Amino acid sequence: MDLEMVFNELSAQNLASDISIARQWMSDLISTMREAKRCGLKGIRTQADFHAMVLAENYPLSRWRNDNEVNREERTFLRTLATKSPLSVDIPNLEIKIKVENPDCELSLEGSQAEGFKFAYYLEILAISLTSDSLWNSNRIKLELLQIDEQGELIQESVEVSHASHKNHVLEHADWIQKRQKTAVANGLELWNRRVELFSCLEFCDRTSEQIQSLIDPKMLRQVVRKLFELDELSKIWTDGALNLDNLPSKASPESESRLKQFREQLNIQCLDGKKRIFSLHIRMTPGAWRLHFCTELGPGKIIIGYIGPKIE
Repeated sequence: MDLEMVFNELSAQNLASDISIARQWMSDLISTMREAKRCGLKGIRTQADFHAMVLAENYPLSRWRNDNEVNREERTFLRTLATKSPLSVDIPNLEIKIKVENPDCELSLEGSQAEGFKFAYYLEILAISLTSDSLWNSNRIKLELLQIDEQGELIQESVEVSHASHKNHVLEHADWIQKRQKTAVANGLELWNRRVELFSCLEFCDRTSEQIQSLIDPKMLRQVVRKLFELDELSKIWTDGALNLDNLPSKASPESESRLKQFREQLNIQCLDGKKRIFSLHIRMTPGAWRLHFCTELGPGKIIIGYIGPKIE
């Protein structure tokens, strides 16, 4: 599967104090994109006004492209790099295209809407920034996701996006990029058939077979895949003691006492060893009211997946 980058427009909001600094910003950006391309990313998605970007006073990107004091190879690289603009052009998955274009769904950073990061989050691709602020000196950026679900409920949660503003950031993401290329799945049937290959530290109850194989909604499929990978990675670093859910990127919580009492039969799920266990811990998936229920009773290094589907009612 071909993966891309997306430009973080927020990194271009401030002007460099002089042209030499602007040149350095662009040099860092080109170095970052070159490394990303070496790792297999095929091009970059940009806003429609990307090529009108102003780097410093009286120094727009168009002037940088014709600046003889800038390394010719850097200027050539930007000209030859495959770009897609506006951001949502040529997204083959209609469901994801609708999602990223939905005005009722916003990603924000320190109060500013972050369109580039929104696309990076939903397409699960790498966001690229200019080195214009210390904020961008990180390989992951935390943002606030605000959206209205299908029941009209406003949902707010913290999310993280893979990010790079330096070559080293890209190298830190090399394994993730490789995994993204190898683990893209087309539908729930393929996900189920590859579950052992993809999630070595997860065990799936029999009832999840139909739940996973029936996944056809692309946006929910990617949600499920993302959550399962998070749990698998958490299992790998869980070596002793109780599982620390603070190490899970997504928020996980147990059912309330009232819900445990009301839905005990539905949450008491038979596992592969024939034993029934209570699957109280769960992760919420949006949009909609989906849940992924899991259990940690097998101890370090193994998490059991017991239910994936709409909130149990």
